[in-house]
Amino acid sequence: MNEIITWVLIIICLTQSAIFSGMTIGTFSLGRLRLEIEAEAGNKEAIKILRIRRDSNFLLTTLLWGNIAINVLIALLTDSVLTGASAFLFSTFIITSFGEIAPQAYFSRNALSLGAKLTPVVRFYQMLLYPVAKPTALILDWWLGREKLELFKEQSMRIMLEKHIESGRTDIGTFEGIGALNFLSIDDVSISDEGSIIDQRSIISLPVENNRPVFPPFKREPVDPFLQKIEASGKKWVVITNPKDEPVMVLDADGFLRDAVYKKGPFIPLSYCHFPVVVKSPKTRLEKVIRQFKVYPQYPEDDVIDQDLILYWGQEKRIVTGSDILGRLLRGIVVECELPSERELPVPPSQPGIVGRRGLRKEKKKEGEDQRKEQIKQK
Repeated sequence: MNEIITWVLIIICLTQSAIFSGMTIGTFSLGRLRLEIEAEAGNKEAIKILRIRRDSNFLLTTLLWGNIAINVLIALLTDSVLTGASAFLFSTFIITSFGEIAPQAYFSRNALSLGAKLTPVVRFYQMLLYPVAKPTALILDWWLGREKLELFKEQSMRIMLEKHIESGRTDIGTFEGIGALNFLSIDDVSISDEGSIIDQRSIISLPVENNRPVFPPFKREPVDPFLQKIEASGKKWVVITNPKDEPVMVLDADGFLRDAVYKKGPFIPLSYCHFPVVVKSPKTRLEKVIRQFKVYPQYPEDDVIDQDLILYWGQEKRIVTGSDILGRLLRGIVVECELPSERELPVPPSQPGIVGRRGLRKEKKKEGEDQRKEQIKQK
């Protein structure tokens, strides 16, 4: 009869050993950051585990003290029914197989669900073992400090996103993942490496009053010299500088020329001008400049950026528009198509006195190739 009770106690102790061992690897295999994320997402299981995980050293000492005590008790009970080497081999095999390996393997794969179900058992043992577990935890707090929340570094975040993109079992799609990766790279982009080089013909110097350019009188006809000067570069944006060659505003040349020639009624040139964000240091990162973009919402859902032009005014002058930044963010997402051949391009109606912009781009490309050839010859 006594032997039966002893074997029953051995089985009960073995289940407790499995709980201690499994909970040790189960609760600590879950990163604190993951628990915080799951808890904030409303996962009830994560909330339960997080409550006992907040004092991680107390949880650890409770599980270890309990596991060691139970394993010693199993060895003593085994020694009372078996003798010598048989008691040693039996207790070693039973504890290792059913008290360590099996529960740890199972808990490591079901840590969240099993950990949440067994939190009441852990709290019971925390109260039972408080006299030894809590002082040990306080020593660990003094020696190692309390558990800190380990956040992802940017490189780790990139790798994690790439793994999610490669896997088809996550909620993060390819578009979302690539977009997030592109956004993470913004802080690594120098303003001098982004946007387009400003054509010298698209820089016009005008007198300035009250930080506003003063436009000269001009006729609203295509042959007007001032309109021809604005059209000369064939670019959408024309930079207006003061006599000291400092940028003041940027002119929307397309809208300006179209309305100047064809719009009837009063014409206000300043309404086509925009204040740019001027950057002079080539080391300035794109992320710092984007923070200077401005939105003037006309209604709550109005997210259209009103001030989204950047001028890099250094040795190599560049202009960066909102479209350039959007293109960088959508890189790898949008479909890249080859430019159509000249035969496939529609022929725009000719306008007297104004050269078509497609023709200007072609001329500009030819001029750029000629300049590069001359530079190579000079070298």
